Amino acid sequence: MKRKIQHVRFAELVPCRTAFIDTHNPGTEGKENFTIIGGGVSENLDQYVHIEETPGFNIGGAGQPAGCINSLHSHRTAEVFIIHTGSWRFFWGVEGDDGDVVLNPGDLISLPTHMFRGFENVTPTSATNENGYGFMFSVLGGDDSGNGVVWAPEVLEQARSNGLTLIDSGQLINTRNGETIPEGLLPVIPVAGDELRFYGRNTISDASKVVVIRPKELIHNEAELIGRGSNAVIRERTGFEIRRVRWGGGENRLWVAPILETVLISNAGSVVLSNGKTLGSGDVALIQAGEEEIGIKPLSEDVSEIFIVTATDDPAGETRYLDEDHP
Repeated sequence: MKRKIQHVRFAELVPCRTAFIDTHNPGTEGKENFTIIGGGVSENLDQYVHIEETPGFNIGGAGQPAGCINSLHSHRTAEVFIIHTGSWRFFWGVEGDDGDVVLNPGDLISLPTHMFRGFENVTPTSATNENGYGFMFSVLGGDDSGNGVVWAPEVLEQARSNGLTLIDSGQLINTRNGETIPEGLLPVIPVAGDELRFYGRNTISDASKVVVIRPKELIHNEAELIGRGSNAVIRERTGFEIRRVRWGGGENRLWVAPILETVLISNAGSVVLSNGKTLGSGDVALIQAGEEEIGIKPLSEDVSEIFIVTATDDPAGETRYLDEDHP
């Protein structure tokens, strides 16, 4: 069976600047959200979705200028970030002060469920990047991405003072624009008490166990970053697996023949597929399940890097590590 392949070009991505409840909170100005494959967890019903079909997970993107913050929140399924451009500081904990780590292009982080996390673009400004803009990809487990975001209490309270209310259907209501809560629906109640203490118990005690740092050697390198295999850097059941392949000088073609749906994220350089389509830096392709192999080959002698995200038969849900020494 011939595979169906859908492409999304980085240059054609459509941002949404009002995707979440913290849109008007201080420090979040200029935040952009992208729904590339699947609707993700956007709270804006008008957000543009590039590919609505989901392969058991969602692919999104975050773009922010330097100094811009994404507020503390949590998810009910796995959340993985792949840094495309810029430098990003991730922080976590009920108050956001339990720990932090800075990631750079090519780095990856897998964040546990039921743990508040946020991130900030810390890219230095320059003559070629005056506002320090950076971009990263996200992978969220499940076709429904865990059915929404769980926000830290102060995020919801601050948003309400700015005229935004999140209701239990996952929709934003802007009271300053005269919108009202539909009959039969209620505002989301911030987590508190025992539930809040539950989130406080889930944190990252050792960031090295959930972060994959980009190798500095510019040589061909293929590695399973997240998965169930014994060689995976992060061994967990997320409902998807992630491999990274890097070429440093036009090496041989890579063949991909997944049984289930697969997504290719071109994170650096350019590659050409055996069907003649090219993926430039930042481009994404969704490959339908089938029998025909897809070949991938770098287009130049420069570094090329792709992340291969493949669905598994594991259900999406809470973080399930396969190593006992994980947090």
